[in-house]
Amino acid sequence: MDWQIKTIARKSSLSEQVFNSGDEVISLIYVSNDDGELARDDLLAAEAEGFEVQGDLLGRWARILKDPEASTVSASEQMASAEGFFLSLYQNNTEAAEAESNALKHLLALMLERKRVLRAVGPRMKQGEQRYLHTKQKQEYLVPVVEISSDLMLRIQDTLGDLIL
Repeated sequence: MDWQIKTIARKSSLSEQVFNSGDEVISLIYVSNDDGELARDDLLAAEAEGFEVQGDLLGRWARILKDPEASTVSASEQMASAEGFFLSLYQNNTEAAEAESNALKHLLALMLERKRVLRAVGPRMKQGEQRYLHTKQKQEYLVPVVEISSDLMLRIQDTLGDLIL
């Protein structure tokens, strides 16, 4: 399963300012207060500091925009974004969005394990968790094991788009 990073929005979700080559863009994934669905906002880095997410923040990733017209993202950019998003899921623990967060952690861990960014450590635990070692940081993460259903994939795909294709 290869995950691609969805083509970034062409303009900021907050200011509607068009993104230009060289801009640092922050993508925020959260569970919306309005409908309980996963949502995504793309913002300029300067805007992200003061931006209040309308829901429970699950994670974020950043990237430098090379060409706003390009529809593809390099493999190294994909990996950096997926890795950054995975790590941010452990910084933004929120019980209200635990099911979505657990699903994202599990799916990202599987992809990062395949790319050798993470390595499974020991057998799967009885509580339905797997311990992973981040190979560069030498840090361990306890990842919940979630049943991957078509319903789960459809819910997540609407927000992350190409990230899970």
